[in-house]
Amino acid sequence: MSKLLDIFITHWTEPWDIIRPCMMMLSIQRRVDWENVGVTIIHDGTAAFPNELMSGFPFTVNQVCLPHGGVSAARNYAIDNSDATWIKFCDCDDTFAGVYSLSCVMDILPNSKQYDMLWFPFIFDPYYGNQMVLEGSPVFIHDKVLRRSFLNKTHIRFNENLTFSEDFAFVSLIKMTLDNIRVGKIDSNFPIYVYNQRPGGVANRNDFWLKNKVGLFDAHCYVEDELMKHGFTHDSDTMVARAICESYVAVSTANQAIDTTEFVGRVFEYYERNKDRLQNLNDQDWEYIIEITNEQNHSQITREMVETWIDMNTKGTEDERSDQ
Repeated sequence: MSKLLDIFITHWTEPWDIIRPCMMMLSIQRRVDWENVGVTIIHDGTAAFPNELMSGFPFTVNQVCLPHGGVSAARNYAIDNSDATWIKFCDCDDTFAGVYSLSCVMDILPNSKQYDMLWFPFIFDPYYGNQMVLEGSPVFIHDKVLRRSFLNKTHIRFNENLTFSEDFAFVSLIKMTLDNIRVGKIDSNFPIYVYNQRPGGVANRNDFWLKNKVGLFDAHCYVEDELMKHGFTHDSDTMVARAICESYVAVSTANQAIDTTEFVGRVFEYYERNKDRLQNLNDQDWEYIIEITNEQNHSQITREMVETWIDMNTKGTEDERSDQ
């Protein structure tokens, strides 16, 4: 019988000690009918865990071993091979926030026929600061539950060419396709999920910092192309400005030991190709772009800062043109 919800936990090289808290928190969820919930660990290029580690849980743990293809490929496999009504993705080092978190989700799912994506509040737990409770995020996939039939009908999948920020691109495409209709933002007395940043995590290692920022830039460019392809011109223009603003935050907060020269060069090649489109944005657009950039980065940039940065990096190009 098909499940109501499939939970997919993907990992690359993380050992059992990293994944164990996620599984233990899942195992103590109260008031859950496990006949309606599937739990699958997807090993991205690594061997399955020993069977004895999978025993003692109130649910059956399925293990799938794939050739190493990245988190996007692993999640696409999950979408293509699930037969559940709803799908939820979990990072292997995250947990549910409380023992009734999953039951809260399960209570809502049968009464959510009007929605294709549900959006729950969650805890963002950064390793460099204090925990924050967020009502939801347009960047993360972890606070969302997705209707599988919708993904199959629209053929929305994770872009396997993106190394980082693949979830941002995926969610952006969903929001574009849904056109602001079948998204349910769920109010809850407590957050459902804990997104845990750890210093040793792949995306947070010092040597991956710039790769992460480049990945976010690539994700913006990919979404902008998809928006243009589907005729969402204004949203695409907005995405150009978003990419520039996100890049400014990245460069302005970079450690002095990190060389961002090549990244800045890429950003301003992109800017030169698209700068005329920024003229289509009004003050209200810019206000929204700056606000959402600050919200996602916990930053305090202004439009003036971004425009000053643009002037500093394009003045030489403009002077060269005037000399010719």
